[in-house]
Amino acid sequence: MARLLRIDLAARTCSWDPLPEPYEGLGGRGLTSAIVAAEVPPNADPLGPANRLVFAPGLLAGTAVPNNGRLSVGAKSPLTGTIKESNAGGSFAHALARLGAAAVVLQGEAPEPVTVRIHAGGAEFEPADDLWGSGNYAAVAALRGRHQGCAVATVGPAGERGLRAAAVVIATPDGHLRTAARGGLGAVMGAKKVKAVVVDPAGGPGPVPADPERLRAAARALAEGITAHPLMAGFEALGTSMLVGLINEMGGLPTRNYSRGRFDGAPRIAGEALAGIMAQRPGATTRHRCMAGCVIHCSQVYTGPDGEPITSGFEYETLGLVGSNCAIDDPDAIARIDRACDDLGLDTMEIGAAAAVAMEGGRLPWGDGHRLLEVLEAIPGGDPLGALLASGSVAVGRELGVARVPAVKGQALAAYDPRCLKGTGVTYATSPMGADHTAGNVLPSPANPEYNPSVPDGQYQVSEFVQCYFAAIDSLGLCLFASLPVVESPELQGSLVDAVSALTGASLPGEYLIGLGRRVCLTEKDFNRRAGFGPRDDRLPAFFGQEALAPLGHVWDVPDADLDRVFAQP
Repeated sequence: MARLLRIDLAARTCSWDPLPEPYEGLGGRGLTSAIVAAEVPPNADPLGPANRLVFAPGLLAGTAVPNNGRLSVGAKSPLTGTIKESNAGGSFAHALARLGAAAVVLQGEAPEPVTVRIHAGGAEFEPADDLWGSGNYAAVAALRGRHQGCAVATVGPAGERGLRAAAVVIATPDGHLRTAARGGLGAVMGAKKVKAVVVDPAGGPGPVPADPERLRAAARALAEGITAHPLMAGFEALGTSMLVGLINEMGGLPTRNYSRGRFDGAPRIAGEALAGIMAQRPGATTRHRCMAGCVIHCSQVYTGPDGEPITSGFEYETLGLVGSNCAIDDPDAIARIDRACDDLGLDTMEIGAAAAVAMEGGRLPWGDGHRLLEVLEAIPGGDPLGALLASGSVAVGRELGVARVPAVKGQALAAYDPRCLKGTGVTYATSPMGADHTAGNVLPSPANPEYNPSVPDGQYQVSEFVQCYFAAIDSLGLCLFASLPVVESPELQGSLVDAVSALTGASLPGEYLIGLGRRVCLTEKDFNRRAGFGPRDDRLPAFFGQEALAPLGHVWDVPDADLDRVFAQP
């Protein structure tokens, strides 16, 4: 039976509780958002003791379903003031699932820095004075040495300092770092004085499916269908960096603080260029997986000329926001900034957006990756510019008097310009999460050749559908890339629903996925409404509607009335 592990940090107590009825049928994002919505006062200080920090594996974690090891982290966001979920790969979700944990809820604040060690019997508290102040690479290495076979989540110096672009870092099975990056949830963990959470899965019951054979059959069908999709070969060969060239050609690659949609340096930071570099460097690979059960291997290990790893998971969003958006075309410089952000525990997307605003405001030189790296590395020493960048793009714009800040509800946009990709723009505006492409990225697809992303008509319907679908996928714990073949195939959707039904024993309708996702999104929207957010907040910054996007001339022209229709109640 699924259960919650509640941990009171102030009292240093814990309890395994049955999953309350209102939370039944939920996992991942669905469960983190339900707990936050029910248990966190909407007006709570995100960095205060009333906030909850929730870790939840997806419903399918720990099973044979491929690419299902995403971990959702949820809280009220210190960056946006809204409800927030951010997720990452790694080994943490599978470890919780092996313990039979639907979620872990951190409540209150510890009096001094601690590591929380979770095991089948509950939780123990270990002093973390020796780790407090250390970067994530050193902390993860030390914890993996002390607690072999365990899964690890940490915060870096940015989270310890309460900086609002701070991330929660999750270790992969082989010790690389992944980040639940968006929304500043690392600052919530740091405010609770939790340096790390360690999960020992030994002795756990693991998932017990109601129909094991049906679950195995569904998992096989999904693995075969996902790997057969032509897009997966591109991800395996180039990772998400394959998108640099595609989005640049479409004219939607953010360049110089979203002032252009094409970057002259794009060929130097595109996936093909990175693959060429990695082919020449010892220890580098374009095929890596961040979690057990992955059938795509879209992660990479990017090394220096000496073969020492610089970063793993060199993602499109980092290349777009730290790279083209800041006019930086040196892949090694971007990789080292990526590593610094991982070590400090920072969202590279928010940092890239904030740095570009600072460049527009004259505090940093355009295209100077080395200077940006120096500023970030000075954060532990109290550098004021570094702390400002790590407070987010809106804070930088306010401090420097820059009006062109690409953010919604306090969170920076992803690396898809909404004037070119208007369905994604609707998601940026209307998602309960603030501007977040993982809440509903709407890209053109050969499976839907009639869809035109650059016209305003009909974009709100497409965005709402994709927002529901992605919320469901995040609740099941699937990687979004693996879910792309599923959304295009009724047969694979049927297999995914079969997998959930075989695991839980529930009889599920054909429209289960969209129904689940809508339930999650409406829960999140209701929390935000109670926190004071309304239609006025579901808007893009004005400059997107005022400035035509060079070189193709797109402008944001989706009517406000259409934005207000997204998730509108009858």
